[in-house]
Amino acid sequence: MRVLVVGAGPAGSLTAMLLAKSGHEVTLVDRSSFPRDKACGDVIGPLALAMLDRLGVELSGDRHRIGSMWLGFEGREMLMPARAGLNHGGYGLTIRRKEFDDLLYRQAITAGAESRVGVVGDVQRSGPHLRVLLDGRQEEFDIVVGADGANSGVARSMGMVEPERILLGFALRRHLSGSVRADRVDLLLGGRGPITPGYGWVFDQGGGQLNLGVGVGVGGERTRARGVRELLDQYQQDLLDRKIITTAGAHQEMGGWLKMGLVGTRVASDGVYLVGDAAGLVNPLQGEGIAAALMSASLCASVIDRWGVDGDAAYRSAIDQHFRKFLATGYTIQRLALAHPKATRLAMQSLVRVGRRSERIASGWGIFWNDLTEHSGPQPGAFVAWSALTLGQSVTTFTKARPSWPD
Repeated sequence: MRVLVVGAGPAGSLTAMLLAKSGHEVTLVDRSSFPRDKACGDVIGPLALAMLDRLGVELSGDRHRIGSMWLGFEGREMLMPARAGLNHGGYGLTIRRKEFDDLLYRQAITAGAESRVGVVGDVQRSGPHLRVLLDGRQEEFDIVVGADGANSGVARSMGMVEPERILLGFALRRHLSGSVRADRVDLLLGGRGPITPGYGWVFDQGGGQLNLGVGVGVGGERTRARGVRELLDQYQQDLLDRKIITTAGAHQEMGGWLKMGLVGTRVASDGVYLVGDAAGLVNPLQGEGIAAALMSASLCASVIDRWGVDGDAAYRSAIDQHFRKFLATGYTIQRLALAHPKATRLAMQSLVRVGRRSERIASGWGIFWNDLTEHSGPQPGAFVAWSALTLGQSVTTFTKARPSWPD
């Protein structure tokens, strides 16, 4: 089976690696030469670490461990405890995307995938094959995997995305020298232009380096992302004023779009499969997508290995089973937050106020927010997390913000 994987981020490289190991003829193409950087919080979370461990992928070197962290809003904060779950260790590790993506990219090549630097244009079905415009030349493949991010050209050319229904976010991060009192995330409302729900983060990268950034939800209106740099400046200054961070020297800044919540994207059609951000598998509540990228890559490779070009329904079913419950809830919460900023502010204030007094509430929110509910096991906060997910499902059913899922 001749397979083209478009995009060599974590989802694309892992898909290529697994398919190459299964004996398929795999071409992995990316528009950039590796190593290259990506906008990210540079944290590999507990579920992603567990999957990498199962696949035998090691993150070498001395990594900063991220476990319990602070969640703040408008000057108040609560500590979200981190504990091991049913199939994860309860902590994440920091690694820059430039290094992490290159690690998986090299493993795909070692497994037998052919790597190419190039730009993919239209993808069209032509009889038994898919005809792909690659660097201005037509080439034919049996299967195409779109791992080309939130603005996936593969999805667009195959009519697999409905732009008016997708849920977008935009993130801007800075690498800078300095120190942080403790790893943290802050809920944010504000910025220039429309009031937009979002979050800020600052993570210790080790070696006197910080990753600091903000992400905002914009729905389908990209113009809501204007003012993100100003919001990041304000967030950084607030952390400095409160002596949560110290900084020194210049910073390196990078931004990127997120496609969240799966809605508005058909993940498989006519021998074309979408994985990771291209499929819209980013967490709508906090923007994390590495774990979902790796899981979707594993599911996609398994379906292709078994069903080939006829695996559309099987892959859609697998994605639905693994992601739909939480992503539908997250999508609904994000849509309601965009539509009702005043109610969102009250909800954020109440969450942090109550979480300061109750470890179970703080722990439960951390479990739910990080999509660990179904992996938590019997631990403090698990009941709170399950209650939040159940309530979210009910709200999704009865509000106009509920997603309408593709077949």
